[in-house]
Amino acid sequence: MKRHLSGLSVIVKTGMFSAIILINCFWLNAQSFRVFAVSDLSQVFEDGYKLPLSSDTMDLFGVRGEIISGQLVVNPKKGLTDVTVEISELKDLNTGKVLPPSVAEWNFVGTIQLDKNAPNQPIRALVRPAPAKYPDYLLEERKLSISEKAFKPVWLTISIPESASPGKYAGVVTVKSAQGNQLLPVNLRVYPFTMPSARHLKIVEWYSTSRFPELHGIKEPYSEAWFDMLKIYAENMAAHRQNVFRVPMNSIEIRKSKSNELEFDFSRFDKTADVFWNTGKMDYLETGFLASFGKEKWYSTKISLTDFSVTVAETGEKTVLKGEEVVPYLLPAFESHLRLKGWLNKTYFHIQDEPSLHNALSWKEISSYMHYYAPDLRRMDAIETTFLLDDIEVAVPKLDALASWYNLYKAWEEKGNELWFYTVGIYQASLLPNKTIDMPMMDSRILHWLNYKYDATGYLHWGWNQWTDDPFKNPDVHIGDGWHVYPTKKGVLNSLRWEQMRNGIQDYEYFCMLENKIKALKDSLGSSFTWIDPKQRGKEIAGRVVMDFAEHSDDPAVMYKAKMEVIRELMDFNTSPRIYIQTNPRENASFTDASDVEVFGWTEPGTKIAINGKEIPVTNQGLFLDLFQLRSKTSSIIINASNSDGSKEIVRNFRIKQ
Repeated sequence: MKRHLSGLSVIVKTGMFSAIILINCFWLNAQSFRVFAVSDLSQVFEDGYKLPLSSDTMDLFGVRGEIISGQLVVNPKKGLTDVTVEISELKDLNTGKVLPPSVAEWNFVGTIQLDKNAPNQPIRALVRPAPAKYPDYLLEERKLSISEKAFKPVWLTISIPESASPGKYAGVVTVKSAQGNQLLPVNLRVYPFTMPSARHLKIVEWYSTSRFPELHGIKEPYSEAWFDMLKIYAENMAAHRQNVFRVPMNSIEIRKSKSNELEFDFSRFDKTADVFWNTGKMDYLETGFLASFGKEKWYSTKISLTDFSVTVAETGEKTVLKGEEVVPYLLPAFESHLRLKGWLNKTYFHIQDEPSLHNALSWKEISSYMHYYAPDLRRMDAIETTFLLDDIEVAVPKLDALASWYNLYKAWEEKGNELWFYTVGIYQASLLPNKTIDMPMMDSRILHWLNYKYDATGYLHWGWNQWTDDPFKNPDVHIGDGWHVYPTKKGVLNSLRWEQMRNGIQDYEYFCMLENKIKALKDSLGSSFTWIDPKQRGKEIAGRVVMDFAEHSDDPAVMYKAKMEVIRELMDFNTSPRIYIQTNPRENASFTDASDVEVFGWTEPGTKIAINGKEIPVTNQGLFLDLFQLRSKTSSIIINASNSDGSKEIVRNFRIKQ
């Protein structure tokens, strides 16, 4: 038995009434500071505000190819100097195989001062009332000082190699300082599945290059230095599983020839796109807009084609042409160019952002006009009204609008259209998951659990780097919702929200892995099993965390328990007795008093099935069916399956409202 007590290693051997106590070389400094683990889904405030549950070990799990997060806290009794962190190799406890230290990275967590909270949110939805300093980004510094009694979080990022053997690994994190060192054990369980390299959820974060001059020192657009920085942006996005990127339409150069014909040069557009394609992780291209609001901006009832800057070939001078003079020529040429490049079926085309009911008629007119000249371009916009659905192929309602009109959007999607959603933090209805700095980190992650539960196949966010003048100091406007990264001279720093967004996208892939298992089973069976819905089980598990659009858990333990349930079901899927269960209504459904639940199932031949103690007949095809009535005292369906190879118990729980 081994315990770690503030730098004191105690090894106790029993059986011979002997005890060996080894005091390591850190004993004299044991009282200097302590180190403990907390959930990566908890914000740790340096003043100790509502300190999350702690542990003397860091216990993590994941699958091969997954990037996982961990978090530890350094808490000195007196001030510490020259604080740094080292991570050991991780060794498989059974085979001795090793994951090298290079699979893990660490960063101190930096704080952002907020003088006021994001609007539209009740106090109970916030992680903390302002004013306060909120943890939000990963520092570059590899060594720093920590003041007396402060709580300094350290973020771990572990990239599990695809070649890693499944098993239980152990290692240690060492926090070093001029006042001494402390150790924190790390346990990592790697499960025998691999994170898909293909991205099944479409994700786009809109980026800006307008601040390149003052923040990155790059003054010349489309210069080699400009493209080098854009590459850093693209690689960061790809590393966070973003797979859709945006290229502005004004990157297309337009010239008027001597014969007054318009010529289009797509070189800058193509070179920008290639920066993202070359990451090897991007699947779709998204354009900028060719229309704009009137003087009243979003409130305008009129949407018009944008004007275009055109170079006169004969003189080299710039002139401005109305949209009506350019679009009829630009759009056919653009569509042909995309087809030639092989990008047409991978492109989403924008009309104008966020049309609403007050300008819907104008948007529809412009959309139809553009569609006439480029009928093979899929139109996509963030929209705030359902009135536009006949004139768009990819609808992106704001999350609160999706919640309000979900049934209509879902019916539209079932006709073969694509349904995404987007968020804009300070304009979003309260209690919905949000991405401002002062909201729980869980919110950034479970957005993509909502994607799966509600069949929204994409997510759009407007602010990867829409920075204020100084995003590190009291950001005020949008409270951080406008950016997921922070600027440095040489690139960007990741925020905790950006890290958790990636983790949520990976969680989505877990549900896809389970869905694919169930789909393969359905495809292997006959017509008696058309009732199998491959997505239902994943949605049921997701529903333990996101009960509804506005009702969700903020408890990290609840989320990780649900994620572990996906792994458990994946592991059990091919172990005997093989069994699949589906209920109508789904698990987690709410009833008032009593309700009937239909149970449908399949099992392999030779398996006996009992449900709530009642033996159920099984056909030669493995099909079994029955109806059960649930009451307040019986809110679960318990299925027992047994054969000569073993037994399984499956439980489906429902909520009975008293």
